[in-house]
Amino acid sequence: MPKTVDVSTLTRQLIPPPLCMYPVDVNGPRKAVKSWRVTFFVTLYLFGKTTTSFPTLGDVDVSLLSSRNSGQSFNRCLLGPGQDSHRIGTGPSPLWPYQIFDSVPFNPPVLNITSHRQNLAPGLLFLTPSDFGPPSGATKEVAPVIVTDSGQLVWNGPSAEAADLQLFTYKGRPTLSYWSGISSNGVGYGKITFLDTSYNEILTLCPQLNLTTPDNIKYACQAGIHEASLTDRNTLLIDAYNVTMADLSSVGGPVHGWVFDNLILEIDPASGAILYRWSALEHIPITETKQPLAGTARNQSQPFDWFHLSSIVQMGDGLLVSSRHTWTVYLVGADSNIRWRLQGATGGDFGPLPANAQFAWQHHARPRHMSNTSLTLSLFNNANNYPYNLTSISSTGLELNLTLPPNSSHSPALLERLHDPANPIYAGSQGSYQTLPHDHVLLDYGQVPVLCEYNAVGEAIWTAQYGTPNRAQGYRAFKYEWHATPTTSPDLTVKKSGGGSVDACGYRG
Repeated sequence: MPKTVDVSTLTRQLIPPPLCMYPVDVNGPRKAVKSWRVTFFVTLYLFGKTTTSFPTLGDVDVSLLSSRNSGQSFNRCLLGPGQDSHRIGTGPSPLWPYQIFDSVPFNPPVLNITSHRQNLAPGLLFLTPSDFGPPSGATKEVAPVIVTDSGQLVWNGPSAEAADLQLFTYKGRPTLSYWSGISSNGVGYGKITFLDTSYNEILTLCPQLNLTTPDNIKYACQAGIHEASLTDRNTLLIDAYNVTMADLSSVGGPVHGWVFDNLILEIDPASGAILYRWSALEHIPITETKQPLAGTARNQSQPFDWFHLSSIVQMGDGLLVSSRHTWTVYLVGADSNIRWRLQGATGGDFGPLPANAQFAWQHHARPRHMSNTSLTLSLFNNANNYPYNLTSISSTGLELNLTLPPNSSHSPALLERLHDPANPIYAGSQGSYQTLPHDHVLLDYGQVPVLCEYNAVGEAIWTAQYGTPNRAQGYRAFKYEWHATPTTSPDLTVKKSGGGSVDACGYRG
């Protein structure tokens, strides 16, 4: 039976996070044996060095435990640089291979990595893997995770459907946030959690908005799944989906049709106070939609998703808003009216787009550089819409330069069009575009659970798949330089074993 050893008084003093040590073998070459020596573990941190001259004192297996409920960083024991002490779990299709640890009850997905051995941008990967559509068994554990770009687990959050795990500065301090809740058909109701650099929960935003829902359930928390972006006022911009009625005769639907009204809310995270509200139905004609009715709108349980808000972010005194189902990025002014439209097929107020710069069903529009005369804007161009509009056009990352104020005689210029010709991907929903140091870009392909890092000249230099395409998903993914200092001490479970390998463990994160 395993023996439990209390080393809390030692580890608080001896483990300066973030730190990771690798194994040495006192009896010859390294072996893939999970055997650990507590005396070596303590001595190594006392003297801060690795050595092969320690005496053989009897081997024990050490498993490091962590509380799932706190979502804290756990200590990961490594077999060597770039290798984890995990096993690989598999199961019937569509289950994607997953990691198994003796030390912790976490099962993050295995990353199937293709690397061209070029220097990557620094940072850790922030992922929210889950099943696509109804639970299908494609994802062993649904939870927010932080991993290295070699797939090593750094932090595992609580088991819950999650999205948009990200890092921002809230009230001057680095803060993690993620959405968790319930979603179906691209519509979600949930809460947004903020964590500090010790993975402690500092606040939870659970808006109760009195929304009408398709199933008529009054969800306890009603933040939408699509956005949680921080403003320079330390307020949070979120989306929400409300079911209501509208005249759809202009798009071939019923006069008394049922629709989703996409709402934008600006909320003070600390108090929960709603500071601003915007409704798509009040400001955008339904005729701008590209989404087919496809049998919806006849009843409350199947409302027509004509707008489908896919991102919101502050831009100056207004909001940059992306609508997946109108193929349009809007600038909403401080008075809530539309200042301009960038439409993916026509260019909208900006004049015709170059053919290879057109976009459709897009996600994650973000302003990059703005002056009084120009705007650089990036977005993830799905070019496909599951399940109605699947095309032979692959999904791409686009960066465009726009003339301000809009002038139809000055067409937008294409600055970047990112895709891997050797591995075209057709993402029918979701996705993100993130600029990284050294002019690199990280694309997440949403419904196709693949990440790709592109270098400064637009070459795909690293790709990782973390799920079965169209059965697993990741709404967005990001890469950040993140440094955490967990406040909890590791728990060690020790059991007698043979073998001659000696390993050491330390905090990651």
